[in-house]
Parts: sequence; C-alpha cells; structure tokens
Amino acid sequence: MKNEEKIIYRAAMILVDGQFVRDAALLVSGGRIERVLREKIAAHRFNTGSRVVDLGSVALIPGQINVHSHAFQRSLRGKTEYREGGQADDFWTWRVAMYELANRVEPDEMEIIARLAFWEMARAGITHVGEFHYLHHRPDGTAYGEPNEMALRVAKAAREVGIRMTLLPVAYHTGDIGKAAGSEQRRFISPDVETYLERVAALEEEFSTDELVDVGVAPHSIRAVSREWMEAIGAWAQKRSMPVHIHVCEQRREVESSQKAYGVPPIEALHDWGVLKDFWTLIHGTHLSKREVDILAEVGPTIGACPTTERNLGDGFLPASDLVSRAIPIALGSDSHTVIDPFEEMRLVEYHERLRREERNVLVGVDPGGRRQSADVLWPMGTTHGARSLQSAGGEIRDGGPADFVVLDLEHPSLVGATEQSLLSDVVLSMSAGAVRDVIVAGEAIIVERHHDKELEITGEYRELMARYGS
Repeated sequence: MKNEEKIIYRAAMILVDGQFVRDAALLVSGGRIERVLREKIAAHRFNTGSRVVDLGSVALIPGQINVHSHAFQRSLRGKTEYREGGQADDFWTWRVAMYELANRVEPDEMEIIARLAFWEMARAGITHVGEFHYLHHRPDGTAYGEPNEMALRVAKAAREVGIRMTLLPVAYHTGDIGKAAGSEQRRFISPDVETYLERVAALEEEFSTDELVDVGVAPHSIRAVSREWMEAIGAWAQKRSMPVHIHVCEQRREVESSQKAYGVPPIEALHDWGVLKDFWTLIHGTHLSKREVDILAEVGPTIGACPTTERNLGDGFLPASDLVSRAIPIALGSDSHTVIDPFEEMRLVEYHERLRREERNVLVGVDPGGRRQSADVLWPMGTTHGARSLQSAGGEIRDGGPADFVVLDLEHPSLVGATEQSLLSDVVLSMSAGAVRDVIVAGEAIIVERHHDKELEITGEYRELMARYGS
C-alpha cells in the first residue's frame, strides 16, 4: 500500500538534470516525487502539511538500474576460482559448475538465494533489477504443480527486500543451434513456444496491479531459440509493449555457431529475420562485427554490458568506444554476481577502454555529443539507459518520477571533500559502494543507515543454506 504522507527530504546536494544542486529537497508522496524543491522549502512545508526529514550531510542520486541478473548464481560466488591441474579453464568449464548448481536449487532455496542477492543489490544502491530467470521446472524437466513456481519465488524475494524487479522469464528450447538440449538443461526447457508464452501471460496477469514487479520476455540466445520462436516471441512482446532481452555474442563459440548455421553472426541473423527492434536489449555484445555495430546504430536497441562478470569469465572486452561513438545506448548488469556494485560496472566500461588503448578519458574522446567529463558519458549507463532497457520511468530525480533514490554519505572516506562540481566524477569513478547510506524505493526506505529490517533473517538463512551446500 502506498504511503500517502507528504514528506520533504532535505539534503546537502541532489543530482538534478545531470548537475548537483545545493540546499534542495524532494517532496515525496504516494511513491512519487511530487516536486524537486530548490527554494522556499519552509513555505512548501506549510502549504502542503508535509513532514520534513533532514538527511544531513548527504547527496541524493537516482537509484541504479541493474538490467541483467541471474539471482541463483549469487550462491556460486567464490566456488569456481581454481584450476584443475593443467586443464583449460574458461566460460564453458565454468558453465559445468553453474549447471550443477542450477540443478540443485529447490523453490525454498531459490527464494533464500534471491533474497540475499536482492538485499546486496539494495545495499549497493540498486533500486530496480531485470531478472533473467530460467530455472523453471524440476531438475528432471517436469513442471511444478504451479508451472511458474520458481518465478513466483523470485518475485516474492524481490518484494520482501523492497526492490523493483522486471521479471524476464527465459525461453529455452535447444542446447545449441539445431541440437537437442542436454540433460543438464532440462529444467530450463519449454516444450513449445505457445506454452512458454502462456506462462509469461500468467505472470503478466499475476503482477498486473503490482507496483514493484513488471514482466518482459527473454529468448535466451540464438543457440537456445530458433528463428520461429524468435519471431513469435518478438511479435507477442511488441503487441504488449514488453521489453525483450537476449544474450548475444558473449563468446566466440556462439558467433562461430551462428556463422556455421546461418552464414552470419547472431545480431546480423536477428536483423535478417526482421525481429530486432529498438525495445530489445542485447546482453553482452562482447564480440561484434563492424556490420553488427552498423545494425545497432540503425535499429537502436540497448546493449546490456556486464563488465564484472565478463572479466570474471574471460569473455573479452565490450567494444565500448565503437558503441559510444555511434550513440548506441549501453546499460549495465551484475549478471552472475561475482561483484554487486553498480558503480564498479559503470567505471569498468571506461577503464577497460583505457587498458586497451593505453589512454585516459577514452569515451569522451569519441562521444558524438561532445561531452568533456567521463562521468557524463558513463552515468546514463546505470540510470536512464537502464530505464530504457526495462521500460521504467526511473533513472532520474524529477517532478512526477518514481521516488526511487539513494542517499550517499558525504562523510564517507571515498567522498570526503567532494564539491558539487566534482561529485559526479567522484561517484562514478572513485566511490566505494559503502558510501550508500539509505535507499528509498517507491517512497519507502528499504535501507536505513546501511541496514535492512530483515537482514538478519536474510543472511542467517543464506548461511545455513551454504552450509548445507557444503560451501
């Protein structure tokens, strides 16, 4: 139930229209920001009958938007960081361990792991997550009595934490192009596209009046979904104005498989089939051809980069300079949750380019908008570009927008001495996520003084589960 009380939040600085302004405030009611107040705050208090909350020496920023999460993979953290003898170790060997975990998680356990992951996201300043969910069935591939049981558990976890979620049920049908799924993939598989869409429609109905949960679709990849499925899913989503998310070009083997089957790499295939649209989000995009970059510039989808996961798995570098120079929007995700820190994801897009080119401030050098500060190029990746990807109204502090914002402690060691001129660069390129003090979602404080009111339960149950898992 929405809190209809009118509250004025005062702060030392608030990020509005890309600039930090001093001595401002937010008038919040009913889960939305009624007004950004820059003057006559006392008069607004009197006229609106508002309660004033002075947050002290803090800065308010929009909540960060995490467009790509596999919540269950949070429990794999730290468990694959070794090599067996002289054996090769890459994405594909990591996937073996991931599949072992995926075939172990039961519904109660899914809820425990997801709550931990979403709590950690909230602690880091994330207010909205896109959950790319594919643990649909029992490990033997048979459906639960409630076919969407696992998805409902993930949504319940998000709601208990208080974070927004766009649930992206995954369409998964084949193990690779033209190949049957393996036994380790059985619980991901939908028997046909009609059944998949029926189950998404049921989730859409389930959450039709839920302010915190939305639903989209997610054909897993060109390896797991055929052209016919892509066409059906894309058309179905377009009629409902739903976001579409898909893995593309993460690994060279995927590109080679598409080349062999279709004569072109994955994004070219999607474009040739006529399914790729601007409301799609292409996750990773690590290995892109020049023609694919041209297609992206022409069609205008979002690229969902996941730099901490991509570096952990050895995927390769996002071609960020090529994308930024063509004004192709980049959003960010924490994917496998090796690290949950949206500001780290943001800065790595720039820092990886610096390492590749042996230069500094690379992306502003190719930015067609002529911006000078690296932070100005990177900041939209965690905010407005993320909102575009998930079709959210968030990503900005503005009149009428959702009251999803983060309170940064200006006395934290990583922010001490920041001015309104330097603060955005400090946040984007240097700040520790430990500077996040409070987090408000839909006008409700879910993190207060770095704590969640359910965190002892969340962490206690997770510890017990990891002990049972033999971690």
